Amino acid sequence: MGPMKRPEKIKALAEHLNLNGSGLELGPHVEPMFSRRAGYTVKYLETRDTETLREAVVKEGRNPNVVQDIDFVLQRGIPLVENTGGETFDWIASSHVVEHIPDFIGHLGEVRDALNPGGAYAMIVPDRNYCFDCLKPASSLGDVIEGHLTKDRRGAIAGVVDEFRYGALPKGVKIGGWTRRQSRQKLVHKYPDWKARLQRVLDNNFAIVNHWYGHQWYFDPVNFGEIYLDLVEFGFVDLQLEALIPTHFMDFLVVLRKTPSVDLEAAQRVIGTAARRYKVPRYSREIADA
Repeated sequence: MGPMKRPEKIKALAEHLNLNGSGLELGPHVEPMFSRRAGYTVKYLETRDTETLREAVVKEGRNPNVVQDIDFVLQRGIPLVENTGGETFDWIASSHVVEHIPDFIGHLGEVRDALNPGGAYAMIVPDRNYCFDCLKPASSLGDVIEGHLTKDRRGAIAGVVDEFRYGALPKGVKIGGWTRRQSRQKLVHKYPDWKARLQRVLDNNFAIVNHWYGHQWYFDPVNFGEIYLDLVEFGFVDLQLEALIPTHFMDFLVVLRKTPSVDLEAAQRVIGTAARRYKVPRYSREIADA
């Protein structure tokens, strides 16, 4: 499979959603996957309200009208269904959201509660092998469970340090993701001034972690599937894995469905198909400064 572009990713996810029903998109910012202007019955939940987003867009020199009305502003620390005033949905979608959420297990549980029976959660998730995270260690089952049980944004300090020290991209790439062909280029630091940035963090005694919501999790399709199976077996997750699709460009696709019970054998088949299709780039651990 060649690299998938964003419209192809959205189309692949849409095949699993009842788009005639009601939907919720998490973190759409100014470019939702499913636009009300295109006729979808969808509401948006964001960390900022409509006017704040429009002000930010104006500062970037863009037309504020690109921002669609935000229906719900995230209140951290309360369940998703409370953020939506008790409303539930036939489908929920997110793009590059789950990697920022400290309690991944808790998030999936909240999504399940906000879905109607038979509803699906469609996600675009960064692929650590095709984005800035390519040299960071993969998240493990232990990491995910500890993040859920401690509820303390586990690993935030390590996340900040590793972002500056190991954040990398192939030389000549200007965006957050790349193809397998591009991955053959020499790696350079995402932040050429990473030492100065890290020193400032050290000098300020890691005060940045109080408001830093960078990547908490480093997944690829294979380790995501393995962690999912373990979480189901130990009773942490009760959503059915219906699709797991590598895009070989920045991220991968996941569809989880709310069902009365989870068919592990069916999930294993989905994961096996993804693993056979998935191509892993090979990187040198060396990162050049320029």
